[in-house]
Amino acid sequence: MADTDEQKIEEIQQLTERMAADRARVFELIPQVFPELRGEDPVRGRLTEVVKASGFTREYVARIRDGKVKPT
Repeated sequence: MADTDEQKIEEIQQLTERMAADRARVFELIPQVFPELRGEDPVRGRLTEVVKASGFTREYVARIRDGKVKPT
């Protein structure tokens, strides 16, 4: 646990970097779970599953799936 202000700032930086890495991984995984992108039959309800798992809107998940949005 952080004691000094400097330690707290360092912890904030580390957590922010981890959040960015986690977000990038989510953006990497989303397209991977849509079988139609692999040339397979689509899975009914997959978009809804990903929306529930990610907390993103349907539109945003679809845009990530389609490669129109990249993590920031």
